[in-house]
Amino acid sequence: MLWKRIATAAVLIPLLIASILLSVGRPGGWPFLLLCAVAAGLCADEGFRMFLRDARDRAGGVALAVLVFFAAALLPGSFGVPAVLVCILLSVFHVLPGSADPAEKARRAATLCLGAVSVGGLLSTYPRTLLLPRGEHWVLLGILAVAAGDTMAYFTGRAIGRRKLAPAVSPNKTVEGAVGGLRCAALYAHGFLPAVPAGYAAAAGVAVGIFGQAGDLFESLIKRAAGVKDSGTLLPGHGGILDRADGILGAGPVLYLFAALSSLAGVGA
Repeated sequence: MLWKRIATAAVLIPLLIASILLSVGRPGGWPFLLLCAVAAGLCADEGFRMFLRDARDRAGGVALAVLVFFAAALLPGSFGVPAVLVCILLSVFHVLPGSADPAEKARRAATLCLGAVSVGGLLSTYPRTLLLPRGEHWVLLGILAVAAGDTMAYFTGRAIGRRKLAPAVSPNKTVEGAVGGLRCAALYAHGFLPAVPAGYAAAAGVAVGIFGQAGDLFESLIKRAAGVKDSGTLLPGHGGILDRADGILGAGPVLYLFAALSSLAGVGA
């Protein structure tokens, strides 16, 4: 119901914004870092529940996703990438015991690897972005522009949508809705990055919008493969936390790249 969606958003959005603002100037931006770590664990749990029946596999997958998150978020690049790869390879050791068919073991290992990277790895880009110059502006852009773009895409699609965007994956999404969402994301970018040249901010907003929609469609594909409508029931009116975070996860890496390039080039400094 609509009122449940509004009530849930009214609680979550202030909490999220407060954690970002409270993290500015603190070592490692730890309030936001911890909030993201909790979100990574919850998202990973919902994702693995769709495909892994064994509780041991799910617990191992959640631990793996959180390890990947901290390795990618906290370690410098020269250490972070190898550390993430070590975490991923732990999935092989996890599935080796037991007498299950090798094909089943390979499927479980692949599921663990994909889940850990697509949740822990993607989400780790937000704490890293926060530590860049004007990082809080960039992080707010990434999160709120995706949310606003998703809302605008929904209403635009309902109003004028004709051509299906990906009917086999998400039948209700339209090309017109997607374009409306991208325009909204571009406008949000200029509002959150007033010191950044308008062209660069608009390009960042569009890129965030595109990859946010890609993340949304990827999770729709995963849910369709699992035969479920929602990833969970944690958020009243919204479904699971992964249902709300999918676009944010997808937008994370490109958001970090735009923020890092802006810092290197002195754009908006």
